[in-house]
Amino acid sequence: MLARRRAVRAGGGVLAAGLLGGLAAVPQPAGRQLRFVVADADRGRVVLSAPVAAGAPVTLRYTHSVSKRPVEEEFSVGAEGGLRMQEMRFDTFGANLPAGSERIGSTRTTFLRERDGYRVLHHGRPLGRVGLMVNSSRSGQVLLLPDGRRVRLLDLAEYGTRVELGVEGGPGAWP
Repeated sequence: MLARRRAVRAGGGVLAAGLLGGLAAVPQPAGRQLRFVVADADRGRVVLSAPVAAGAPVTLRYTHSVSKRPVEEEFSVGAEGGLRMQEMRFDTFGANLPAGSERIGSTRTTFLRERDGYRVLHHGRPLGRVGLMVNSSRSGQVLLLPDGRRVRLLDLAEYGTRVELGVEGGPGAWP
């Protein structure tokens, strides 16, 4: 499942088959530049900043702490700023992974069982910022950025650091 998704690239960005295929990057009005950021929440400083366009995908890959299996969470940059949850992919169940469709706020997820694992479609559910803790697993948490870069969170912040993923520059984004 994950190997197949890795192979689908366009313009350096990862595309989720089908889901984001029709979601084109939306050009920004003059003077309004959106930036994907990773901030060290403990120190209050930005540790990564990269230009992005509305609709651009950002993928977080990590190893599940219990099942020790790969998980991918795919976000997109909202036109208004902020992150939107697009989908989650995994090949076996584990703690805190969904086992079926669920209602989160006003969004009902779509749970799909595929030959090589599971996909949970979140249909662009607005998140704003995403908080997480940097872990020390061998593979660590890796961000796949729209420009094609792969960035390990451990290269940005120490183990145990609370970080926030988000967007700067739009009306719904960080100031």
